[in-house]
Amino acid sequence: MLAGAWPFLAHSPGMPPRLTIHLSQVDAAPLAAELGLDPSLPGVPTREPFTAYLPAFALFGWSRDAAPPLAAVTYAHDFGTPPPAWCARLDPVCLQPAGASLRLLSLDAAPLTPTQARALFEQVSSAGIIQGVSWHMATPLRWYVLANEAPTLETSPPDSLPGGRVADGQPGGPDAPRWQAWLNELQMLLFDASPNLTREALDQAPANALWLWGNGVAPTLEPSPFNRVWTEQPLIGGLSRLAGVTPEPVPASGTQLLDALATGHGLLDLAVNTTADDLHERWLLPLRRALDGKQLASLHLHVTGPAGNAVFDVQRRGLLSRVLYGTWRTR
Repeated sequence: MLAGAWPFLAHSPGMPPRLTIHLSQVDAAPLAAELGLDPSLPGVPTREPFTAYLPAFALFGWSRDAAPPLAAVTYAHDFGTPPPAWCARLDPVCLQPAGASLRLLSLDAAPLTPTQARALFEQVSSAGIIQGVSWHMATPLRWYVLANEAPTLETSPPDSLPGGRVADGQPGGPDAPRWQAWLNELQMLLFDASPNLTREALDQAPANALWLWGNGVAPTLEPSPFNRVWTEQPLIGGLSRLAGVTPEPVPASGTQLLDALATGHGLLDLAVNTTADDLHERWLLPLRRALDGKQLASLHLHVTGPAGNAVFDVQRRGLLSRVLYGTWRTR
């Protein structure tokens, strides 16, 4: 079984609901120490640029140990339908000199405004540089290209580059030279684009390059093992849509989630910026109480992070354990 997957059991009518929580970009070891848990599946160190994304796919039954079509999945989230052809992300990023090499800088800290993004998008998409593709912008920082003829490419997610080193994430495969030439032309086009000159005058990082990644066609998934999915992230949102379940906004707390999840199996996807205290107070504390009180039939945590991926099966606690845990937490 792929690490991160879980054997989803049939849910009998009348049983309390089950809940799975997906946490990304979290170090599993401190979380395990905080909860007093051991992983039910061992953590798996990241091996390939895409390894950190595989547990999310495994939640929906996609178990191939290969580069997943990340762009097609996030496209389904952004546009509400899977892409009709081969799809890749072509996201605006900033490339900065770092000695004799280049370092990729995310624009998350100072995102493009909608006006800036639209101006840059129109400039590059209308230039006719990349042949045989259609361009689509979902958000200021999520751009796509679609092609009826799928090129053979190997790409890396921008967040997988060690130290942001661009050389470690250059496209590979038979069609890579042609695409790299196109990307270089687009970079030249963006260099002195008006929105970038404005950003530089404001001491903001310019969107001076586009990063190609996540290429592939939309996966065919089995019907979702979850009858409710709460997420605000494009990966889980897209997987949920492809598996036949429309995702819902994340509730304000575990208590509100319990009110909404009356039966079946729910999936809660928490944002990467959830703090440890917020995770405990808003989510794990009320959900563990619900598990102890048999309002939940089961509670599983799927954790992905730079140190590896792990699954935790949260067990019901006896009265003494609950008292001791509550006393320890208040110290």
